[in-house]
Amino acid sequence: MYGFYIQNSRIVENKDKSGFENTEQIHYKSFSFRYLKFDKFIEDKIFTQTKKFVLGIDGVILNKKSLLKEYAKKDFSDLILRLYEKEKIDFVSKIKGVFSGFIYEKDSDVLYFYNDKTATKQVFYSQYKNSLIIAPTLESIVRLRNNQGVNNNLDIQATYNLLTFGGMIENQTLIEDVFKLGAGEYLKFNDNKLEVNRYFDFNQVEISITSKKTAINRLNVTFIEALKLEYEKDKEYNYKHIATLSGGLDSRMNVMLAKKMDYKSLTYCFSQSNYADEKIARKIAKDLNLDFKFIPLDDGDYLINLSEMIGINSGLQFYHGSAHYNYALQQLDLSNYGLMHTGQIGDGILGGFVSNVGNKNYLLKTISNRFIEKVNIDKSVLDSYSNEEVFKLYQRVFNLANFGSYVVEHNKTYLVSPFLDDDVIKVALSIHPSLKINQNIYIDWINQLHPEIMKYKWERTGFRPDKKWKTALSRYTNKLKKEYFIFTNQQDKLSMNPLAYWYATNNTIKEFYSRSFNENIGLLEANKELFTDVTLMFKEGNFTEKAVVLTLLEVIKKYRLRV
Repeated sequence: MYGFYIQNSRIVENKDKSGFENTEQIHYKSFSFRYLKFDKFIEDKIFTQTKKFVLGIDGVILNKKSLLKEYAKKDFSDLILRLYEKEKIDFVSKIKGVFSGFIYEKDSDVLYFYNDKTATKQVFYSQYKNSLIIAPTLESIVRLRNNQGVNNNLDIQATYNLLTFGGMIENQTLIEDVFKLGAGEYLKFNDNKLEVNRYFDFNQVEISITSKKTAINRLNVTFIEALKLEYEKDKEYNYKHIATLSGGLDSRMNVMLAKKMDYKSLTYCFSQSNYADEKIARKIAKDLNLDFKFIPLDDGDYLINLSEMIGINSGLQFYHGSAHYNYALQQLDLSNYGLMHTGQIGDGILGGFVSNVGNKNYLLKTISNRFIEKVNIDKSVLDSYSNEEVFKLYQRVFNLANFGSYVVEHNKTYLVSPFLDDDVIKVALSIHPSLKINQNIYIDWINQLHPEIMKYKWERTGFRPDKKWKTALSRYTNKLKKEYFIFTNQQDKLSMNPLAYWYATNNTIKEFYSRSFNENIGLLEANKELFTDVTLMFKEGNFTEKAVVLTLLEVIKKYRLRV
């Protein structure tokens, strides 16, 4: 993965230089700074040093032009140093985009390393023997720890979180003493002391909008501003636009409003052939006169790419969660296109994270309840969040849904969405939950200000999103539809990626799963309880439970973890 590799010990250079052959390098005192990058949006990237600082930024900065203008600067590095000297690490809150970066003060020997506000970049870190390692891949962390004689042990609590939620909680990884830098967080390292803090925190957003009219107007203004930033960034580099399009509301909000603003994208959809996603997306693209590409996922052969996906997501999520996305991107030539425009997380921040007004149902969403009693999340963690929506934003978006961003970066560009803009998220969180139940505010927004969007069916409900009662009704109609498809042996029509159907009908997948499990389950023999639990989950579990087991075993094998 692309980004910065930093360690404050030069011992590694005498033991193993592999993996750093293509990196730019700066060395100062005990610190080694290395940078692996790709050339897209190259002018937004920094890796340099001055008399006082070493600094770097990797990614894409959506508001770079406006910041340069505001502070009367022509050079991006000069701008960052000006902001830092004025506001210290809090300057990062002014930046919009997909990025991570660092500033090292030579005189004081202080290192700051920061992630963006929504953790759309992977950053891992580990401290041991008065040493610090920061890297964009878990594999690099493991290798550098191994080089210095540090054991890499499986984190058992993180393991049961993976088996239950399909991903991690907070800053966990599957390795003890190795952590992931979260959304809006930064590291401060000085005198061998490591601190983790937030420069930006969505918990500070107050619920202040109780008027439907105010909510709709605020959403609309901030959404259009965010949309413009994204598409203008492509134009700044003379890239063509590309956008996902499906049967959901989020992607069409992005594509259709962008088209209204004269931004025309190549649109693409990936799903089981003839599923609603393809039909709806194809119709929208045709009506808007947009180029459209469909990528069929039929048979699900991409599901055998277990090792590749663990290399991308480091086992922090069940591996097939973004495997279909990675497969789709590999069918596209992205060389002349800029950002990957999506509508990611729109339904979540506009009601999907509200289970019941007034209730804190934080841990409702699981992929398996087999070992829920073995999950031990400290009450202080839950209490540190202002409400259920913010908790789910950090855990289900920044710790799960963001793996789509990592897949896109693996394919050498960056995923953006107006709904991931921090100002849009702040507006959404400030709306009273009662207005967001069943995505009501979303539907009101569309109907009042963008009625052209309701012309097309919503894949989730099977109805046009023109009446709020249809969302509630769809709970029953979808249940009947599911029972009908099962009864008539048409399970391939159950979803965009009917995983259970593919597993049942594709012997290649079934044989791969059986072989992978049998070859690797022995890795858990040293822990009898975990061995028994994982064996039970694989043999009796559904497809996703089996996939989570293979994810765990592949991580243990790949990183040679001690159990």
